[in-house]
Amino acid sequence: MPPEQWDALVRGEQCPLCAEITSQEPVNQYGYTVANLGMSRLRLAANQFVPGYCVLICKKHVRELYHLTLEERSRYVEDLVRTAQALEATFHPLKMNLQFLGNAVPHLHCHIILRFYGDAAPGSPLDPNTGTRLLSVQAYEERVNLIRAVL
Repeated sequence: MPPEQWDALVRGEQCPLCAEITSQEPVNQYGYTVANLGMSRLRLAANQFVPGYCVLICKKHVRELYHLTLEERSRYVEDLVRTAQALEATFHPLKMNLQFLGNAVPHLHCHIILRFYGDAAPGSPLDPNTGTRLLSVQAYEERVNLIRAVL
């Protein structure tokens, strides 16, 4: 990406995750809104390459967790903890990887990737781009409702 485009995204210009946060549409090509939390929006990813794969998007446009105020950071981390607890109770993973990336979109978000015995990369991070698993609308809605019930 050209530096000018990156700099514009850093400033929040045409940021796709800002658009995700302000959108009233519960479903789009990237996933399903599960809940609006204190400082974030939880989305069940369209690519369910592992059951329960979600993204927690910060409501404020910042690049890094440490760019939030102490109060905002506490609220975002509390949202993350609540989300992780709900996903653990719903899907019973062996482990969860919490990945703060932002290499493509400089807007604070966390990929929550559940790990199960026998997954594709034991001992290494899983990459959602290595495979795609799409579900039926009913299956997505079931997963969203299961997570909401625990949240």
